[in-house]
Amino acid sequence: MLKNLTRITGIIFIIAFSSCTTKKQLTYLQNVDSLPEGTVYFKEPIEYHIQNQDILYIKVISLNDEVNELINTFSSRYSQNMFQNEISLFLYGYSVNDSGFVDIPTIGKVNVLGKTLEEAREAITAKIGNSIRNATVIVKLLSLSVSVLGEVRKPGIYQNYNNQFTILEALSKAGDVTDYGDRKKVLVIRPTKKEVKTFRVDLTDKKLLSSEAFFLLPNDIVYVEPIKSKSFRINIPTMTLVLSTISTLILVLSFVLK
Repeated sequence: MLKNLTRITGIIFIIAFSSCTTKKQLTYLQNVDSLPEGTVYFKEPIEYHIQNQDILYIKVISLNDEVNELINTFSSRYSQNMFQNEISLFLYGYSVNDSGFVDIPTIGKVNVLGKTLEEAREAITAKIGNSIRNATVIVKLLSLSVSVLGEVRKPGIYQNYNNQFTILEALSKAGDVTDYGDRKKVLVIRPTKKEVKTFRVDLTDKKLLSSEAFFLLPNDIVYVEPIKSKSFRINIPTMTLVLSTISTLILVLSFVLK
């Protein structure tokens, strides 16, 4: 019995050590040092195209203050509270409807679906030019959320106000990948107008820098898978208790049978 117990204990120790996390599993961009110094290795950011249900910040500046008050969705006394939370963004921003239009007071509907922010600004400027001369139009995207799920320390939805937002920055906002996260298997889900694209990225490989998923877009979802040994590690306390119980039982039986 004692020999069997020793064998069982040895097997458990072997499995435990084989499932330990190594430094290599925790290191990002491991082979980046192989690049020549000064090498540019990243993919250029993809320009975002406006989709249905996006929320835009649109401001028109002209010499006529009355016109400005009519077109802009907020007045100066409310502007300081406009960006404090998501509810304010929804209330004060311009929503792109299912047909792809934004409805601007006194100006009318402007189609912005599928356009970049610059193209949308030009389209709104052209529409406004029919009634207001020398007006300046500002267009910003307010719905800039990215979701980070799975084996990260702080999963959630994160707002980004930078035109260049990388997957490493998103993971940083989420508190980084946990020790249970598989850095070689990260899934990026990207909803588009016609389809949903998926990308698999390896955070330990320098190829990440040239991946289409390195720069994230609004509404992207980043999912970090757990490592295979996570279930074993979670069950270690239970296995320890079972092993301890078996050991005690064998010792008691050995003492009784003598």
